[in-house]
This record gives sequence, C-alpha cells and structure tokens, in this order.
Amino acid sequence: MANNINFGKIYDSTWWGVGVTSNNINWGKSYLDLAGGGDERFIISVKTDNAGTSATNQFTLPTVGTGYNYDVTTSDGQSILANTGDTTITFPSAGEYDIFISGSFPQFYFNGVGDAQKLLDIKNFGIYALGSTSQERAFYGCSNMVISATDIGHFENVTNFSRAWRDCISLTSFPLLDTSSGTNFAQAWFNCSSLTSLPLIDTSIGTSFFQAWQSCSSLTSFPLIDTSSGTSFTSAWEGCISLTSFPLLNTSSGTSFFRTWFNCSSLTSFPANAFDTNIATNYSNSFSTTNLSTQSIDDILVSLVTSGVNNGTFDQSGGQGPSATGQNAITNLTNRGWTITTTT
Repeated sequence: MANNINFGKIYDSTWWGVGVTSNNINWGKSYLDLAGGGDERFIISVKTDNAGTSATNQFTLPTVGTGYNYDVTTSDGQSILANTGDTTITFPSAGEYDIFISGSFPQFYFNGVGDAQKLLDIKNFGIYALGSTSQERAFYGCSNMVISATDIGHFENVTNFSRAWRDCISLTSFPLLDTSSGTNFAQAWFNCSSLTSLPLIDTSIGTSFFQAWQSCSSLTSFPLIDTSSGTSFTSAWEGCISLTSFPLLNTSSGTSFFRTWFNCSSLTSFPANAFDTNIATNYSNSFSTTNLSTQSIDDILVSLVTSGVNNGTFDQSGGQGPSATGQNAITNLTNRGWTITTTT
C-alpha cells in the first residue's frame, strides 16, 4: 500500500474508518467523503443581472475576516485559484451560472448589501463554514435565495447566528443544520416571510432569541426546540401571523417577554403551565393583537400566579377575555403588584 500523503490540509472526521486502498492523497482540498457519496464543494447558483453592486455580468463573493484560501470554478469553464478574500467573477454575458468553491471558505458576508439579491440557490454546502465560529449577517438580504442542498455543511462550531438569514424572503423551508454550539440567534430568521416550517434545530445553549423569528409570517407551526438557556425573548415571534398554536417551550430563564407574541393575530391556542417556573416580570404587549381563546388566557394567567413573581406587567388584546378562573388569577396578581390588561 502506498502512503504518499501530504498532511498540510484538512481531513474531515467522516474519512476515518473508510477503507482506502491507495493513500496517494494530496490534502490540498478538504476531502469530506472519500467513500464516494458526497461533494466537498460549496456550490451556489447566481443570476448576475439581478440587482447588485457588481456589473450585470458579474458576481462578487463577499468575505469577512481571515481564514479564506479557496479555489473557484464556474459552470462556464473558468478557474480562479488561491483566493483569500472577496472575489469578483466576470462572466461572458449576463445570466444564471453555477459557482463551485473548494478549499477553505468559512463565511459569506452579504450583510444586506452587495450582490445579495443575485444569489439564487445553495445547491451544496460542502466545505462551507468549516472552521467558522460566526455566521453573523452571512446571508442577510439574500431575498431570492432558496436552499436545495441535501448536505448540512460545517456549522458545528458556530456560536453566532445573529442575522444569518435575515430577510431571506424566498426561503420556504430550512435544513437541519448543526446549530448545537449557537448562543446568539438574534434576528437569525427575521422576516423570512415565506418560511412555512422550521426543523427541530438544536438551540439548547442559545441565550439570545431577540427577534429571532419576527415577521416569519408564513410559519404555520413551530417545533419543540430547547430554549431553556434563553434569556432574551423580546419580539421573538412577533408578527408570526399564521401561527394558530404554540408548543410548551421552556422559557424559564427569560428575563423579558416584551412583545414576544405581539401581532400573532391567528394565535388561538397557548399551552397551560408555560410560565410556571419563569422569573420575568415584563410581559408588556406580549400577547397584544392575538386571538387567544378563553381557555388559553386563563391558562397563561394561572401560570403567572404559579410562578410566584411579583410586580410584573402583562398585556393581552384581541381574542377572548378570561373566565372567572382567569379573573381570580388577575385579582391574585394585582394584589402582588402586577399591572394586568386583558380583553374584556
């Protein structure tokens, strides 16, 4: 067996255990699947004459910081090697093209500007995000982008997902990426207005969910994700106007629920015992402009009593008012310094 191996590059853990009969390998690329089932390349499609800052026959790959060392090939036959920062590709004419990226490419950084609207599809994640700890503002403003990729890239070490997919208004579905290291999800999916569902992503150590899903107006359901470490839930689901019910999430570490479910105008059902162990006092406008049933508003008020918290503020409008059970809970809470506003 030949063992002519250059250890100068990255070997993915998926390689181990693969039966390799010839080890004449140059690690100039990150071989993500030597067994033969995957594609190591980060593959995207673009439409060069969509609005952007480059010319109508160009596309600029936006980068931020360091860690880049990548090669580019294109569907029209170009090869641009050894790139370490932003790269502008000039095509023979305006149109749609595929771009193939290999090597080290930790993060896009559109940040709502540049050629964000020219990106049409992520066809394969491949090496994308390998070695990255931040995806902040990565695909922000990619309003024409969908994700057809069936692989999941390398998000396992990413802690910051703030604004990562903000204003990606063409996304109808989202892949089950490894978000297990994520702590900051602020505005991560803000205004993904065509997103109808979200997979059971790992948010178990997430602390900030500030406006995370605000204005995701097509979400019809929400998964039972782990939000037990979350402290900031301000406006987290504000404007999710297609949600009719909500799961029993653990929000016990939350310090503020200001406008959390504000303008969830179709929300009729909310789980009992949701706030039994919560510590927050600020529920101002948390359920304003909703459509809660009497049972749900009763359950919410009783749960706030159970929490034992004093001197809070709570607002509900729209939907049904509380029954005698809810009114008794209101009396209990106001005697403990709460200011309560509900539908009458």
